[in-house]
Amino acid sequence: MVVEKVCSTTDIPKATMKGFTVKDRQILVANVDGTFYAVDALCPHMNGYLPSGQLEKNEVVCPVHRARYDVTTGKLVKNVDTLVRLATGHGGKDLHTYNVKVEANDILIDV
Repeated sequence: MVVEKVCSTTDIPKATMKGFTVKDRQILVANVDGTFYAVDALCPHMNGYLPSGQLEKNEVVCPVHRARYDVTTGKLVKNVDTLVRLATGHGGKDLHTYNVKVEANDILIDV
């Protein structure tokens, strides 16, 4: 893995999130109570861009079909509705997580 600087801590205030492209990967960085977390930015259900969704405490809500993910663990908290799963042939799954380090005011991610 390679450690990449993504942004400054001041770029992502508490209770917000932002999307970045790092080494050709779409990554969401969220600030939950002053701690930074990084997960895949694309919903595994139908590639909804999660940074366009809502961050509610430690959960990001997909803007496409409302699946919910815990940004601190990457775990799927609430899958898409049953009708959506039937129509699309699949539901969501857990997000990949990335190790985050903060050095001075820099947010670094292992990619």
